[in-house]
Amino acid sequence: MDFDHLVVLAKSPEKSQQDMKGKHGIRGQKGGEHKEWGTYNHLAFFENGAYIEWIGITDYEKASQSDNPLIQQALETHDQEIEGPFTFALRTSQMDELIEHWEAENLNYEGPFKGSRTTPDGQELSWRMLFPKAESAFPLPFIIEWGEKQNGPTDPQDLNSIPFETIHVGVQDLEAALHQWTLFYQLGEPEHSQDLAGNPSYEWKLGNGTLSLSEGEGINGKFGHINL
Repeated sequence: MDFDHLVVLAKSPEKSQQDMKGKHGIRGQKGGEHKEWGTYNHLAFFENGAYIEWIGITDYEKASQSDNPLIQQALETHDQEIEGPFTFALRTSQMDELIEHWEAENLNYEGPFKGSRTTPDGQELSWRMLFPKAESAFPLPFIIEWGEKQNGPTDPQDLNSIPFETIHVGVQDLEAALHQWTLFYQLGEPEHSQDLAGNPSYEWKLGNGTLSLSEGEGINGKFGHINL
């Protein structure tokens, strides 16, 4: 399992991406419109197969009618007048096997939902998304599986040379979250560690970084020297 991308709600995705470029020199690009969902995005790609997605709402009514949990979460965040990270995706190339595991364990989920968009250079990107359903203060991250081509920059020069490093999630009950995340994501045994405040945490090594849980609130993504 790899970290795929951090999803950030923004009133203006292009401005948020440009602000990061001005502050940190991070290059980005326009992603595309998801017309059936009433949303659009801007993206910044990093060297180890990860990216940041700033997502904005263009058609509130259409978004409110979407059955896609990601769009529902974006809309809920929008209605709370919050801008910032609200979820993230873990990447797999074995979604069907993961569904079989969830079925065998009687785990609740939604999907897979199919998505696609045309890149600025005319290429077609396709993907599937799978959403675990469980009682949790923080929505569990979703699973994404890309089609023939994984998401990446249209211009290779827009690939930022710093890597994704860590995604940290604050949870209400650390031991309950440990059981829940281990069961859904088949991450194996975690390492015991401490967060920046010195609180106990659990860490898993992903294919391209680290996933960390500790008691608290919110999510934080670390890309090189940048915390978001």
